[in-house]
Amino acid sequence: MKQAFFAQLGNENLLYKTTIFIFTLATCGALAADVTMSTAAQKVLATIEWVAIPEGTFLMGSTSEEAEAAYTDAKLRSSLLERHTFEAEVPQHRVYLTAYQISRYEITNAQYRAFIEATDRPIPRGHNGEGTWTDETLNADAQPVVGVTWFDAQAFAEWIGGSLPTEAQWERAARGTEARTYPWGNEPPKARHHANFARRYNRPMPVGQFPKGTSSDGIADLAGNVWEWCLDEYNPTFYQIPSQVGGVSNRASAKQNPLNLRFRDVLRARVIRGGAWDGGRAFLRSGLRFKFYPLDSTHTIGFRVVRPRQEIKP
Repeated sequence: MKQAFFAQLGNENLLYKTTIFIFTLATCGALAADVTMSTAAQKVLATIEWVAIPEGTFLMGSTSEEAEAAYTDAKLRSSLLERHTFEAEVPQHRVYLTAYQISRYEITNAQYRAFIEATDRPIPRGHNGEGTWTDETLNADAQPVVGVTWFDAQAFAEWIGGSLPTEAQWERAARGTEARTYPWGNEPPKARHHANFARRYNRPMPVGQFPKGTSSDGIADLAGNVWEWCLDEYNPTFYQIPSQVGGVSNRASAKQNPLNLRFRDVLRARVIRGGAWDGGRAFLRSGLRFKFYPLDSTHTIGFRVVRPRQEIKP
């Protein structure tokens, strides 16, 4: 889809057409935010369980030693992950977040169906454009919805008055304040015990099936099942940017509510987190950062939502 989209754009007018597209998306988003929430959105909102995360600081990212150990373990397990993937977790740093709520479960097919019925948004599609809901391994009501682009996921979140989680909000939910390796702690994952991974079931499982893998805050399926879209653009060196306090660089201070998203840009990859049902244990670490392009969709990526809504520049 992405290749076909850009193939139609000449080099000389790429910037112009992309700008128009971004402006249209931003305008639609602004209009949607201004109208009163529909009855259909209110009904879906009532089906979402929220977990409150209090304001405070937490340790985000990994030390150089932790990143190197994770890379070594991944190579021993024949993972295709390269060293630079783990280097993107460095340095470990303190982050301050204001209070927020995050959905206990990933958004399900049933919840997303109500959204497209109310908004006429396209149905979920796989990486090659195939409809995911025609596949009986992907279309059960209680399974997490997959086959959604970043724009689809953010549109759903805004429809119910929220947004996708920032990368920092997602990692705080997964690691708590103790910098846990996995949502449940530091114990390595066991298939059919902590999470859905390594093709043990060969499909996404209904949400909430692995209670022993929940976070200390009671958030389910942050590891495995499906990757989850985050709000941020992917930048492998984002953690290396020093915090700013009073306009002065200060590496010792905590970054406050970090968000690496300048615009609703179609060109830059977005962060995905948590691993999926078809990947190995190396992908389940809560500190692992991965990426996918926002106009693409696949049968391994879904999302969860947070509130209050994050403000995004048009």
